[in-house]
Amino acid sequence: MACLKQGGHEVQEIVPSCLFEVLGRLHEQAFDLLLADLIMPGCPGMTLIRACREDTHLKELKILLLTAHGDRKLARFLQHMGNIHYLRKPVAPQELAECVEDFLRGQLEVDLGWSLDCQGVVAVVDDSQLSRHYHMNCLRRNGFKPLEIPPESLTSVMKTLEQAAPDAMLLDFLMPSFRGDALIRALRASPVAALRELPILLVTAHHMEESTDREPTVEGAEVLFKPVLPEDLVARLQALLREYRGT
Repeated sequence: MACLKQGGHEVQEIVPSCLFEVLGRLHEQAFDLLLADLIMPGCPGMTLIRACREDTHLKELKILLLTAHGDRKLARFLQHMGNIHYLRKPVAPQELAECVEDFLRGQLEVDLGWSLDCQGVVAVVDDSQLSRHYHMNCLRRNGFKPLEIPPESLTSVMKTLEQAAPDAMLLDFLMPSFRGDALIRALRASPVAALRELPILLVTAHHMEESTDREPTVEGAEVLFKPVLPEDLVARLQALLREYRGT
């Protein structure tokens, strides 16, 4: 903890011999951040985190978890606990010091465990907030990290996609500001290779056999017809990403 002391932080060491002793020490004064290991014989990290979140005085405490053990169970656990960031061991002193500093200042983009077991970041572009949230919940429950993008304009969506660089995109077809096929054409003509090759799943209620000038153009995208079942959505996305990644 020398690197933290050198950075001007007051550091108190708590020996994790017993969960109740650790919680007692945390109650003695208002700590700004708890730095904890995951594997501790007398006080397992996940148990300590859960106890803090169930405690009125500790439920908002910032927690920085150090671990060499990342798996699906831990990823799902962290995503439900909130206000937790983690670093993979071994952690360089400079990395730890910078992470603590940014976390305390509120300048840290907190990773709640997505990268421990993340199948991919998926942009969700749909004018319906209800549809966006439905799709995002399906993605979260199946190990994807959703990126919500309200389709305010074609330009704003293109800019967000370029900055965020998602692994795939769920796209509605009929939207007030622009149609899904217009965004597909813009992406496929982009000078940015990642956007030209972005896997796209176009979600629409307009079937190809319908006689209408609003029939979706599907070149450069896979089509999934509404109503969308969660298992179909996940299976199609997984297949798209496997093809894109060549696995």
